[in-house]
Amino acid sequence: MPPSIPQLPDVIGRYEVVRVLGQGAMGRVLLARDPVLNRDVAIKILRDDLGLPPEVLTGLTVRMRHEAQAAARVSHPNIVTLHDMGEDARVGIYLVFEYVQGQNLKERLKLDRLPPAQVARLARELGAALSLAHLAGVLHRDVKPENVILSATGAKIADFGIARVPDSTLTRTGSLIGTPAYCAPEALAAGSFSPESDQFSFAATLYEAASGERAFPGDDALGVATKVQTDEPRNVARKVNLPDELDDILLRGMNKSPSARYASCAELGEVVAACLERVHPPASRASLSAVAPPPKAAGPQPTTVAIGAVTIAVVSALVGYAASSGLPFFGAPRPIATASATPSVSATASHDASPPKPQPPHPVRPRPPLTRDAGVEDAAAPRPPGSASPAPSSSHLRPENSAPAARKSRTLQDRDLDRRGGFRQKPDSFGANRRFHTLWRA
Repeated sequence: MPPSIPQLPDVIGRYEVVRVLGQGAMGRVLLARDPVLNRDVAIKILRDDLGLPPEVLTGLTVRMRHEAQAAARVSHPNIVTLHDMGEDARVGIYLVFEYVQGQNLKERLKLDRLPPAQVARLARELGAALSLAHLAGVLHRDVKPENVILSATGAKIADFGIARVPDSTLTRTGSLIGTPAYCAPEALAAGSFSPESDQFSFAATLYEAASGERAFPGDDALGVATKVQTDEPRNVARKVNLPDELDDILLRGMNKSPSARYASCAELGEVVAACLERVHPPASRASLSAVAPPPKAAGPQPTTVAIGAVTIAVVSALVGYAASSGLPFFGAPRPIATASATPSVSATASHDASPPKPQPPHPVRPRPPLTRDAGVEDAAAPRPPGSASPAPSSSHLRPENSAPAARKSRTLQDRDLDRRGGFRQKPDSFGANRRFHTLWRA
């Protein structure tokens, strides 16, 4: 713990103090644990090493209580939420806010200025939040980069309530103002705070976020206060490659006359965002383009070519098999052969050049007459002269024609003939019908 920070109590109210988060000119921020709701909170207390007179502390305590009640009525996603308020015998009045993880804008600007797209988002979010607070009767009075927290869900304005201190004494002495670089001229001269004075501070904050430079630079508080009241910020838009219109917008927000400024902080934020987004749209942010996948190469991909080649090869093989085996392909009609004793040209082994006989339109397979083997009762039947006796056979019955060609498969009619089946139909992979024929064997 830094030596400039005195010893802190272990408990403030019901909250268990963990450590110090930060310290400013007016107060101190502590990280604490809420044991009832089991969550981390940020507790803000007044610094006890300022040596303020008792009447000033009393007035400050009353004003902080009023501001806490007003801040409790403001609910906006870009405003740090006030959870609780209380008084402790050791630290006095304290305010309990939500704990927001993230660095503040002042720490971020030490690295570099914000990209234009982020400045546009910041202007729109903070402008809407400040205007909502103004409608609720709440003034911030200390808008500056140190009081803007950059969280994962967007920017959040902190220090509502503790920044609004009594106009008398504290403002005149300057002990609780901190740096006057963001304070409006009327607030420095007469202690007059209004929504227009918050707008001046808001414009000065946007100026620094876009350019990386203060609108009124300097280390001496009195010298900076003099510049605020007499000098105009210099133009920086062209220096950082931003539209020249941005200089005019920000200078109007920081005009010496409150009536010459914009009607609200929301209007100022929208005008700044629209000016920047015309040149730098939100889609051109570096964070978005960095994760964009590279474009795919033109032309067919290797996987697609391989699948297509395999498909063509399979189809070609099936077509060739169907053509060579005489099977119908894709449901093509197949001619039906007759049971004539004369074999067809495609089924016979001979290569007779004579044309085939015409087939009847509706052929009917005649049932072959049966003959009996030698030694049975018809063996004595008269035969033509010169005919040879039939050779003995082990089978009792045989077809009419005993030639080898008759032993081949016979094509049956394309329908069911009897219960023994003539054929069965089974769909192949292409929807065609394969016919399985019954073999008549001796």
